[in-house]
Amino acid sequence: MTERQKLWAKSRYLRSKIRQIGPMITGSVALRHIKCGKPNCRCTRGYPHFICQVTYKERGKTKTVYVDKKRQGEALWWSRNYKLFKKLLKEHTEVNLALLKSGRGRKKKRKKNETDTSHIPQKNIANFGLTPY
Repeated sequence: MTERQKLWAKSRYLRSKIRQIGPMITGSVALRHIKCGKPNCRCTRGYPHFICQVTYKERGKTKTVYVDKKRQGEALWWSRNYKLFKKLLKEHTEVNLALLKSGRGRKKKRKKNETDTSHIPQKNIANFGLTPY
């Protein structure tokens, strides 16, 4: 298998992995502990409340969404999916750039008067009155 074929295979593999990723969110998930401020609450005695929040950017402004306890796992999973997507996309881009670069062959330097006949099939060169290299 040539290097170019390996790159194509890796590109196909990465695309299939990207398609398998489920729902995602672009924000960061943070688990925090807070005190609610009620005088008789357990958080004033050293047992703080744990909350989950998602922070994201919208039109250059940072927004925060508080996530219900029942959906915390879902928020964490979706955030993980986005991070995985970014990693795979970066790797896929690198592979595709390598594919683009691998298509370039080294061409011989030609003299100013010499005609490039590499795109003409060898059997047709004689028809044009040209001589092969």
